[in-house]
Amino acid sequence: MTRIFIADVSCIDIEAFLGKVSPARREKTLRLSKDDDKRRSLGAEMLLIKAAGRDDYVLSKNEKPYFPDNEVFFSLAHCGDYAVCAVSDVPVGVDIELPRAGGSSLAKRFFRHDEAALVYAADDPDREFCRLWTLKESYIKCADLRLGNIRSFSVVSGAEGCSFSCASHGEYLIGCCAKTQDIGEIIIINEKI
Repeated sequence: MTRIFIADVSCIDIEAFLGKVSPARREKTLRLSKDDDKRRSLGAEMLLIKAAGRDDYVLSKNEKPYFPDNEVFFSLAHCGDYAVCAVSDVPVGVDIELPRAGGSSLAKRFFRHDEAALVYAADDPDREFCRLWTLKESYIKCADLRLGNIRSFSVVSGAEGCSFSCASHGEYLIGCCAKTQDIGEIIIINEKI
């Protein structure tokens, strides 16, 4: 089963939370220049700790965090005031985005033909672009690829051995990909951290 935890991170006390995260996250957070970026970074790991009960992850060659024992799979993302953490018993990827005006104009540049066609045919092309973007980014995280591979696959015609789902949280869109035949319903758990 795949669960997605979400939290509003806009009110995080940066100094207080620095002592609650792993040394690696603390170091990464301190290198960030903007306080909003620091809050999102800290919030993502705090959600992981709350969801999985641990923070002993390591980084892959593409800097994807994972637990070395492969008993629990997770993915982290953040955007605006929110951080999300997907936890699953299979490899998983998650992304969260806020649709932006004009986003659909980028479809030809980043999407395959079948995906771009969906964007241009949609009642709300910017929202459809954002929906597909979150699904593509979630696949990249699930498969441990780099963002430069974004046109090498289609979420419309399917990515081998994966299933996709998208959910809304207010205006935000959350895309999830899992290495399973049927991801099922995304269970969103609103957390206070």
